[in-house]
Amino acid sequence: MFKTLVELEVERQFPSQRRGRPRLLTFDDAYDDILKVLKTGMQWRQLQPRVASHITVFKTMQSWVQRNIFQTAYQRLLKLYNRRRRPKYHCIDSSFVKNIYGRDVVGRNPTDRGRRATKLSVIVDDLGVPFSLIALPANRSDQISLQPTIESMLCTPIHGLELYADKGYDSNSNRRFCTAKGLCDRIFKRRTTNGRRTHAKRGVIERYFSWHDKCRRLIVRYEQKANTYLAFTFLHAGTRLSNLFFPNQI
Repeated sequence: MFKTLVELEVERQFPSQRRGRPRLLTFDDAYDDILKVLKTGMQWRQLQPRVASHITVFKTMQSWVQRNIFQTAYQRLLKLYNRRRRPKYHCIDSSFVKNIYGRDVVGRNPTDRGRRATKLSVIVDDLGVPFSLIALPANRSDQISLQPTIESMLCTPIHGLELYADKGYDSNSNRRFCTAKGLCDRIFKRRTTNGRRTHAKRGVIERYFSWHDKCRRLIVRYEQKANTYLAFTFLHAGTRLSNLFFPNQI
């Protein structure tokens, strides 16, 4: 299902031309090679396409990233998912991504002796389906990252839905912002003890990050631009959502 949405978006933004040489790299070959790089984490030069070179696949990936192909296709798939079921609640958290070649959206990681890294801020529902994915510098605190993460949600949040967050997001401004957006904040308060029941609902986002780390390309950031890393992230999220809820649809 997700692959079909990506193909439709590619055909809309890159229509076939009658003049010039025909394209040797088909959509299926390009999509499968990009998915292979995502899952294995291999270098582009190690890729052995069937009809074209690895440089052609890399340039095709970059052209898709510039047009936000994967994000647009995932947003359409997320709308179909919302028609099928209503989320029970949302949960927000962030995770640090080690940086190797990244040049933008990097900062000193306080948990890794000040090495430059990127922070991935995510909002998921009760089944671990991401509704918001943004990249931030590693030195950006959670209190500041809550508002831009909510504003970048791909679907309008349902009024009155609960949003669970840990104590790092606790602030009066964040609570007022959640109320203004129609969300019922369940942000843990500082210097208080929370029970297992509330922590159990937050476990869904921890499981999402474990699914996220199954793709070796996402564990460490090798891409120079953050948009390329986010494109890989949307590709993984769309593939997983399509396999879970739309397995029999092409």
